[in-house]
Amino acid sequence: MVEAGTLEKGDARVVITDADKREIVVKSKLERLYGDAVRKTVEEMTQGINANILVEDMGALDWVIRARLEAAIRKFRGEEE
Repeated sequence: MVEAGTLEKGDARVVITDADKREIVVKSKLERLYGDAVRKTVEEMTQGINANILVEDMGALDWVIRARLEAAIRKFRGEEE
């Protein structure tokens, strides 16, 4: 299991756990407004990754979510920071 980000206002926490197939769960404070956009970003950035991916959005902007996803993906792949 790897993670990136926090649960502070304006941030997002991403947790990636090894799995046989990709499963994405998005929990967002602003689900009604931005849930679909967050899911689209996660789908786009995690193509080809077989893992359980949890994104807990606390009102983060898209670039913050992308940065957290990139950091978690790099850790998941074993890349150095």
